[in-house]
Amino acid sequence: MKLVNIGILAHVDAGKTTITEQILFLTKSARSIGSVDSGTTRSDFLEVEKKRGISVYASLLPVTYGDTTINIVDTPDLLTLFRRWSAVCLLWTRRCW
Repeated sequence: MKLVNIGILAHVDAGKTTITEQILFLTKSARSIGSVDSGTTRSDFLEVEKKRGISVYASLLPVTYGDTTINIVDTPDLLTLFRRWSAVCLLWTRRCW
């Protein structure tokens, strides 16, 4: 079996979670399409994510398509990711870049 990792990256409100829900449905990994507006998505499961309608943390959603397992990483907006990465970089190296 093959393994593919896909990260979905974009600005806030670009539709990353909506695309993820479509992929889950089309690969038959979900019986229905979750909605960000109604708080029924599989990747945004925290109350703060449901209330605000945005991803706060990255979520890993594995799907199977044929003989391939695809790990989809639904991420928060790019600015949030950059801030968190910068903080980790500073903690690990005491400097950034």
